[in-house]
Amino acid sequence: MQKVSRSVLETLREDQEFVLSRVLRHDERVLLLAPASEHPSPETIARLEYAYSLREELDPAWAARPLELTHHDGRPALLMEDPGGELLERRLGQPIELQEFLRIAIGIAVALGSLHARGLIHRDVKPANILVDRTAAKAWLCGFHLASRLSRQRQAPGPPEEIAGTLAYMAPEQTGRMNRSIDSRSDLYAYGVVLYEMLTGTLPFVASDPMELVHCHIARQPMPPSEREQLPAPVSAIVMRLLAKIAEERYQTARGVEADLRACLAAWESSGVIGPFVLGTHDVPDQLLIPERLYGREREVGTLLAAFDRVMASGRPELVLVAGYSGIGKSSVVHELHKALVPSRGFFASGKFDQYKRHVPYSTLAQAFEILVRQILSKSDVEIRRWRDLLQEAVGTNGQLIINLIGELELVIGEQPPVPDLPPHEAQNRFNMVFRRFLGVFARPEHPLALFLDDLQWVDVATLQLLGHLITEPDLRHLLLVGAYRDNEVGRSHPLESSKWGQVNCWPSQGCRYAAAPLLTCPF
Repeated sequence: MQKVSRSVLETLREDQEFVLSRVLRHDERVLLLAPASEHPSPETIARLEYAYSLREELDPAWAARPLELTHHDGRPALLMEDPGGELLERRLGQPIELQEFLRIAIGIAVALGSLHARGLIHRDVKPANILVDRTAAKAWLCGFHLASRLSRQRQAPGPPEEIAGTLAYMAPEQTGRMNRSIDSRSDLYAYGVVLYEMLTGTLPFVASDPMELVHCHIARQPMPPSEREQLPAPVSAIVMRLLAKIAEERYQTARGVEADLRACLAAWESSGVIGPFVLGTHDVPDQLLIPERLYGREREVGTLLAAFDRVMASGRPELVLVAGYSGIGKSSVVHELHKALVPSRGFFASGKFDQYKRHVPYSTLAQAFEILVRQILSKSDVEIRRWRDLLQEAVGTNGQLIINLIGELELVIGEQPPVPDLPPHEAQNRFNMVFRRFLGVFARPEHPLALFLDDLQWVDVATLQLLGHLITEPDLRHLLLVGAYRDNEVGRSHPLESSKWGQVNCWPSQGCRYAAAPLLTCPF
């Protein structure tokens, strides 16, 4: 990494993380990507280094290819070849004339097809990462710091603010709430959003907050472009096909959409009319992508979602147990809850029991709630203060009990006073009460909680007793507790069968739904 003198010709774009500029270096125009902050985070620097590592896989014919890592104004920066043109972002705001739109759209499709042919997924396709030459009808991609070399990968669920990419252009599966993997078709969805914006001058979805935007991508159908502007039906249909919620219903390749766009351009330039034609005739997948659909699990998923709906409607907690052999898809069924949690702004916490940690009480609960605590720590200072007040009110003077379990909670509520010693039975009752109140901060009418505990066949007795206490306690509400276990590893002597769960007395007046036997069974 060396420092090279250069002068900035123009700033192309600036966001919270990076500034992209066109600079002059040794009488040569190049692009400079530098951190926006004077003190960039290690993650930002790592992203620049990762983008540079892709230089041999990118081609100047369709990408702003990295040249070298350098320093600019005392900060690490990435120099890239400048293919010319302007950022597409600057061209938007008004609908683009149809012929120009088709020429630019074809150029972007060519670039995306070339990227995917190299085995890369961009993961952040948007106008701010596309350079276009309207005269030559060419396009180049940039912004590769989030690109993936994996042909398929999972996005872990989390707050919208933590998802890599740009939410306005994000495919449903990239939000982490679709129980589906990200692949090259995720880029095609984002490309569809870009085309929609080019045609109409507006995004397909406008939302007041990030979670609402996630819900739009997952569940709402955008208004077809032809209903916003006077457009040929095939052009509008191409965009809507790219915006399909399910990846299997989209174009499968950038080459396929390129062929249809070229047919539209040829018809428009020859006759000024684009008549109906069959879309996707040249859309032949170049790799085998097995559909990620749950087959034969409609009843189980329906039962699970119905339980969550009841928790939402009544507030009464419910317990659902999912049983079956290893590897048959119990977790996949449970993760279908993510889509239901988006409209309700609900929380999802999960932990997995370990057969080698059965001697560590509550370790799986700690694992589950560490995720929620980290989500709080990722929020703004105002939000963190709000959560601090709620949590402090809930745990009172006994906060150290929860910090002993979830160490990172101290970063939210601060150092807590020591708790007095009590006889074992009283100490257990105190812990149960404090943990119940702590959990109640997350399980509320405005954001119910789905708590998923996997591999219950390895549950420790202390956790099992605490769960029995939680699910039957009348003052805990808006909680759906889901447990999954291998029923072939749970005999009559197993704690899951012999515990108080089998003899617990639910309060009918509270409507507690308890089941010692599985409500869902997933046999093959």
